[in-house]
Amino acid sequence: MKDRKTHFNINRFNSLIKKWTPKARTEEPNSGDLVALFLHSSLLYDATLEQADAALARVRSRNVDFNEFRVNLVEEMVQTIGPKFPEGFSRMRRVRSTLADVFRRHHKVSLEQLVGKPKRDVRTYLEHLDGMPMYVSSRMMLIGFGVALVPIDQTTIDLMRHTEVLVDDATPAEFSAALERRFGHERALQIHYALTAAVDHFHNSGRAEEAREARLAKPKPRGAVKQAIERAKSGKTGRRSSAARA
Repeated sequence: MKDRKTHFNINRFNSLIKKWTPKARTEEPNSGDLVALFLHSSLLYDATLEQADAALARVRSRNVDFNEFRVNLVEEMVQTIGPKFPEGFSRMRRVRSTLADVFRRHHKVSLEQLVGKPKRDVRTYLEHLDGMPMYVSSRMMLIGFGVALVPIDQTTIDLMRHTEVLVDDATPAEFSAALERRFGHERALQIHYALTAAVDHFHNSGRAEEAREARLAKPKPRGAVKQAIERAKSGKTGRRSSAARA
């Protein structure tokens, strides 16, 4: 991954974190149960903290345990979290796939078997579960296992562009990697909570939806332009080296 892909204005970024830290939640109430942490994280990306909290409360109240939730049809899961929940069907399809994969591996819906294992192995395990979004695995590693990963969703990227923190285009994975290289765990945790508060405000102000609509309406590059962009991202110029020409 090239650093030039993820250039961002560190002064603007630090100012944003400083502004929202006093207004942010300072702990995760589901940190003691890794499956609950997984579900809460799965409800949080590209949604608000209030929406995620309320949806998880409905999951708990309408199911004996998370294993019962696992065997629900996707449509039933959507009804549980609320039919108007952002991207509810695709979100619950991913959740169901992940819970089913956990059950296939361990014959129960539990992630406690990860406790005490090397963090690199835990990260590999989580990232390779069926349906696992990068945001969710990063958040679980940050909160559940003390690894300095900052979970980034597309709405956070839209916020970074809106506030001119991001200098260049970047995917959530690229921006998360840039932050991972720069900050330790305690700072990463502070950043995550502050970004969550900032993104909540972005959602509630209506600007997140405006940014989403503008992003979706932007024409995607095609043909030669698309190929040129892909070559630039991979560091290839399209010209042969002097050795190749020789």
